[in-house]
Amino acid sequence: MATRIISAAVGLVLLAIAVLFYGTLAFNVIVLLITLIALHEIFGAVKLHNKFGMYGWCALFAAFVLLYDKMPPTGAIHLTAGLFVFTAGMAAFAVFHFADIPFSSIAIVYMETIAILFGFSSTLLMRSVFPQDGLFYLIAALGCGWLADTGAYFSGRLFGKHKLAPNVSPHKTVEGSLGGLLTNVLALCLIAWGYHRFLGGGPISYPHLIAVATVGALAGMLGDLVASSLKRQQGIKDYGTIMPGHGGIMDRFDSVIFTLPTVLLLSYYLPIVLR
Repeated sequence: MATRIISAAVGLVLLAIAVLFYGTLAFNVIVLLITLIALHEIFGAVKLHNKFGMYGWCALFAAFVLLYDKMPPTGAIHLTAGLFVFTAGMAAFAVFHFADIPFSSIAIVYMETIAILFGFSSTLLMRSVFPQDGLFYLIAALGCGWLADTGAYFSGRLFGKHKLAPNVSPHKTVEGSLGGLLTNVLALCLIAWGYHRFLGGGPISYPHLIAVATVGALAGMLGDLVASSLKRQQGIKDYGTIMPGHGGIMDRFDSVIFTLPTVLLLSYYLPIVLR
């Protein structure tokens, strides 16, 4: 438990540092570094590592997406072209290394690369879509993953009786998930109130906030289960050891990869902060 607390404290310090650089290119670089570690963990999970330079190819695409911080329409066509080239490259790996690399492993790496980038690139889009409140939406998205997970953990320990997905994650319960959902909604309402009251944020639409927090938390739970299913299939407990007591980057960000784009897209149509 002490190790977990220390790792969590270090993680919070690193998060605070990232927040300080939120509006700068340094933030892009921090997000890229987290992404590269996450990709390395995925490659390790499927026992590919850097076979035939495939990790380098995925890392190059990640750098292109996360450092090419442009808004549509100019950025959209270039990012679409980049996705096409990346996909063609992965297809080439599947064809020319058919005898060396299982197709299923290439498919997993491809899917996870897209999912991870779709998630983490949302942190950059929040700066552009919500220029005044991007940091608030980022915190809300992280909260949908981590606050809900914390609430689910304690609720499950206190009240958990009915298994949610026993074949994938035997310790998760329906009661824990409901507790996590409620924890997330209440905590984000408190954060939003403080943002408006003390930090100069605009008026808060609490109906929108409750909707976004609810769907966001559900998305985070789905992300957690998806990551757990891959770990079970590969016969591993954690994706990595970079955070003692917690595992790897993917073990901490599996839910956030899903909550980031969910909060971004929902908040675009259901803005929480009214300006």
